[in-house]
Amino acid sequence: MKKILILIFLFILTAGLFANDNRYEDKEIPELSLSTEDLEGRAKAGLAIGYPFGLTFGYRLANYLEANAFAGTHFNSDFAMGANLLFTIVNINMGDEIFPLSMGPALYCDFDDEFSMAAGATVRWEYTFDEVPLNLYIEATPGLQFMNDFGFYLASSFGVRYVF
Repeated sequence: MKKILILIFLFILTAGLFANDNRYEDKEIPELSLSTEDLEGRAKAGLAIGYPFGLTFGYRLANYLEANAFAGTHFNSDFAMGANLLFTIVNINMGDEIFPLSMGPALYCDFDDEFSMAAGATVRWEYTFDEVPLNLYIEATPGLQFMNDFGFYLASSFGVRYVF
C-alpha cells in the first residue's frame, strides 16, 4: 500500500510538469502605486510617550490647523482613544528654527470596566526637522472628566512622528 501511495504522489508531482506548458508563461502583474507625494508633509504618524501612551496620527488641514487622533492606553484603562483639533497660535523663531505653538479642543475616551470621557484643551509645542522627515512635540491637555466620574483630567505626552 505504501508503494502505491508513493507512486500516486510522484505521478501527481510530475504530471503537472508535462501537462500544459502554457500555464507557466510569465503574466503581467498589475502594479499598485502608493505615493505620498500628494501629502506634501501634511501627514504625521508615530508614537506618543507619556499619559497617554500609544499611536498618534496628525494631518495638517491648513498652515494654521491640524487634526490629530490617538489610540493607546492611559495605563488605568484597557484602551483609550482621543482626538484634538489644534490651531497654530504663533511660530516661535529661535536661531532660524521654527517651533509652532498650538492650542485647541480635545476629547479622550477610556474603555475599561466603565466607559469614561474627558474634554479639555491641548497645548502643543513642536519641531519638525528640515533634513530628516521627523517631528517632535510635547503637549499637555488639562480638562474635565464628565462620564461615570466627574473630576479633573490631565494628559501629557512627548511624541515622535514620521512626516509623510
